[in-house]
Amino acid sequence: MQIIKRVLFVLLLLSIWPVANAEVESNKTLSADDISPSDVYVRARVIEQQLLTFDPEGTLFTKTQTPPAYSVENAQPREVFFLAKSLNFSAKKLSLIHTDKKLGRSFAIHVYRNQPLHVYRVLNEALKSIQATQNTLSIVEFKENIPKVQSSPTQVYNKILRNNRLLSILNQDKIQPQDVIKVVDHCYVLSQLLFEKPSATQASAIAEDIPQYKTPTDVFAHLVKTLKMLKRYTESNFGLLSMEITASKIEREIEPSDVLDLAMTLNAQLTYLAYQQKIKVPITNIDRQGVSPSLVFHIVSKIQRTLEQEQP
Repeated sequence: MQIIKRVLFVLLLLSIWPVANAEVESNKTLSADDISPSDVYVRARVIEQQLLTFDPEGTLFTKTQTPPAYSVENAQPREVFFLAKSLNFSAKKLSLIHTDKKLGRSFAIHVYRNQPLHVYRVLNEALKSIQATQNTLSIVEFKENIPKVQSSPTQVYNKILRNNRLLSILNQDKIQPQDVIKVVDHCYVLSQLLFEKPSATQASAIAEDIPQYKTPTDVFAHLVKTLKMLKRYTESNFGLLSMEITASKIEREIEPSDVLDLAMTLNAQLTYLAYQQKIKVPITNIDRQGVSPSLVFHIVSKIQRTLEQEQP
């Protein structure tokens, strides 16, 4: 009888050990050395698979609707971090729609990080919102292991961009011009600080003549042009290799979520330049009412004019 009890006790210990060990692994503090772009890419793929569980029949995520509005080359972790913040923002909108709660941590527009570890943490927060929504809707989670393969920041960026698109479809594009202009206003303030025009840093709050009848497509194209102008400036003045952005040929309309992703990329570029020049990045909070795509277009135009003054 004693032998049987001892055997059962040993078996109990063996059954508990993997669970306890898993808890230690999940709760340990990660360091920058623990996480590589390959780890982040796996996390982005897990999010992709979780999002696909919302449309098992493929009626929402169609070939015409799922392609992102652009793709990139030569992405850096800092740019991936800012795009991940956009993903986290959209994931919280999804959970708010279905659970009436915003779960996990939020990341402010001005917050800057530049390591894969930081991207990984943001993706984990987005995953919390997605899993909470799955639970509320009784959707079975994706639980298979995804093998790690050698990946670059560019691959991570483009994968997160696709995830943002899937979220936009699930959210029925709940991103509004009001969400976009918060980022664009911040970019305008940064552009003024970078090019030593402190007296103009609050000018974006002043009423001005606004162009009429601009659409998200117009704003998107305007941002692509702005990013190309900034790329030329950083390469000629700082010798920095900037991310290359290519607009995609898509059959769907450009939506505010597409514009938000691009605006966050502009934010990443300007914030990086501010850190390079040891300029304190401010918290921008301009109160606006009745925001339209035309107003967003107008603020982007002001950023362009600032950059044009610096072109050789």
